[in-house]
Parts: sequence; C-alpha cells; structure tokens
Amino acid sequence: MSIIKYYYHRGKIDDLIVKHHQFSRLKNAFITNPHFKWRDESTGYLSHHLQVAFFGKSGYGKSSTVNSFFGDSILKTSDIEACTRRCETLDFELSKDCYLSLADFPGIGESEYRDKEYLQMYASFLSYSTAVVYVLRADQRDLTVDLSAYSTIFPNTEDKKKVIFALNCCDKIEPVNRNCSVEPSDEQIRNIEIKVKSIVDLFNPVNPIVPYSAATGWNMNNLANEIVQKISTSQGVVLK
Repeated sequence: MSIIKYYYHRGKIDDLIVKHHQFSRLKNAFITNPHFKWRDESTGYLSHHLQVAFFGKSGYGKSSTVNSFFGDSILKTSDIEACTRRCETLDFELSKDCYLSLADFPGIGESEYRDKEYLQMYASFLSYSTAVVYVLRADQRDLTVDLSAYSTIFPNTEDKKKVIFALNCCDKIEPVNRNCSVEPSDEQIRNIEIKVKSIVDLFNPVNPIVPYSAATGWNMNNLANEIVQKISTSQGVVLK
C-alpha cells in the first residue's frame, strides 16, 4: 500500500536550530540501511526521513506546535474547525538525502466516521515514524477518545516506546494567568503537576510527559529535547 504526505516546507535543519538549539544534535545525522525511501512525485527525488508524527484530537494544537517549532504559522490552524485532512509536513535536511520531517496529522474526535479513517491513517504511518508526539490539552478533562485511540494505534510495547505525550495549553489551565506571562503561575504549576500525574496513571507511558504551551512557547525547548533524545536513541540513527 502506498502512503502519501504533502510537504509545506523543505529547508535546512538550521531553520529549526535558530529557535531551538536542541535540534543541533541532529545536524549531519543519517540513517544506516534505511528500509524505506520517500519519492517526490514532482521531481522523482528519493530521500529518507526521520519522521516525527503529531497525533491527537482535533483542536488540541498539533499544527500550532509544529508552527511554534518553525517560528512561523505555515500550517493552518483554527479554534473553530479542523484544518488538517491529510498528512502535512515540514522537512529539514540533516545530511545528504536525509531529512527531519515534522508530520502534522488530522485530528480525531470529530466523528466516528472520521475517527475510523484517521486512526487507520495513524496506523499506516506509524512504522515510518521514528517518534510520535501525542498531543493532549491541559485544560481538558475527558480523555476517553485518547485512551481508546492510544490502545488502538499502539498495541504493543515497541510501538509505545515511540510515543511522547505532550501536554499543550498549560497557559490555559486554572487559575488562568491574566498578566500575559509566558511562565505559568505557582498555582498553575501545581495543577499541571496534578494533570501530568493523572495522565501517567491512565496511560502508563514509556517516556516522560512534557507539559508546554505552543501559544506562549513555554517549555517548548524541553519538548524539542525529548524529540531529539527519542530520535538519537532510535535504531539505525547515527549522529555526527
């Protein structure tokens, strides 16, 4: 079965390093014996990708997170309706024919019909992804859809090892800070810690949960670090 993704940007890893120096560890990285190559339909160019897939519910900030890493609102976002209906990527060259690919996927939770379609898409791309950032929201309580999706997409321990739970919108957790500060208040930090513990209890994740805010940029460097760490310890990835 062929799978297709659409890239919105193709540049150098320096495009990311300028905002998040953690990505500098991936500069000149390559994959030994890549089992799959992506083919550009317009040019025929073949390349292999260290793909980071962003999964999660619609409206939880997957596109906003990718935009925040890049420093530009290149991917469409909306607080009202879903904008992503296919896999859309920003690709950054690491070495010859090797790219870091930040892959934004459609959000689940809109309808049963859409969920079935998108969960199949998630599963299809999983084996081609080096890491998965599963985005949750700090200010939302109902995790029923996420729990069901997690058990469906990641049925075994090896798949779960790819997952980094990213807790977005920490700036919106109660009590909401009205002072336009990037840093959460002490009260918010306590509630974030409680939220993180509840996610640990529910999902029993393999990797650390990263609280952050794509809107303010708070703790994005830590999320970048976890992504880089997951990639750098993946089988077949060589850093120079």
